[in-house]
Amino acid sequence: MSANTLHNSLLRPAILHILRAAGFHSARPSVIDTLADIAARYLLLLASRTATNAYSNHNTLEPDITDVRMALQDCGLLTPSLTAAEEAWKEALRKPLEEYPERNGLRAKERMRRDEEDTRDVREFVDWVRGAQNAEIRRIAGLEAQRSTETTDMEGRGDLEDYLTALMKKHSKTGVESRYQGTVLGQPAEIRPVRIEGGPVETIQEWVLRTQQRSAKLDALKETNGQAMETIETNESFMGD
Repeated sequence: MSANTLHNSLLRPAILHILRAAGFHSARPSVIDTLADIAARYLLLLASRTATNAYSNHNTLEPDITDVRMALQDCGLLTPSLTAAEEAWKEALRKPLEEYPERNGLRAKERMRRDEEDTRDVREFVDWVRGAQNAEIRRIAGLEAQRSTETTDMEGRGDLEDYLTALMKKHSKTGVESRYQGTVLGQPAEIRPVRIEGGPVETIQEWVLRTQQRSAKLDALKETNGQAMETIETNESFMGD
């Protein structure tokens, strides 16, 4: 299974949860595949824009929060109240923070006000993700405890399992760690040497070393033969003259 197929398969349950939360309880497979493909393309666009911003801003491929925020704006997830030119003019025209007196906490209050104003779009996005609009999606996905009078001890349960962990446990009779070890869903497998039976070598590393040595000997032999042929041709031309 290729990485593309695996990632699309892991994205399908999330699309199903979103559709169920929106009131759709059935859909054609082609519809699910189309929505999963759109979501995958959007996530890929967001990741590529973040990487581009990181490389453009500080010449590294490790993004920071500023790079992610710029990518969210580029992809239309965040809508700033001002354009880039308006923000530049506003920053140039407003009073420098150092000119505010520190008495009565005026400078600290102004700094807090500016921080809240600069991060307003981010806070609104976070509030939207955690708000009541997406509560049904979290409930269906099993990420939020169902508040009911029958479950009074729900607060002491701790973190709830996501759908993927629950599905892996359901289909694993020998334990999740042993069944999915060495795959993208489990712990990395222990690296063991591969033994080759029935040949002069026992390991792949030894076979690679012998192959490289044999290739080096052939190259040296070809070089020696080439030099010998050049010497013979030179002597023949000298004798002919």
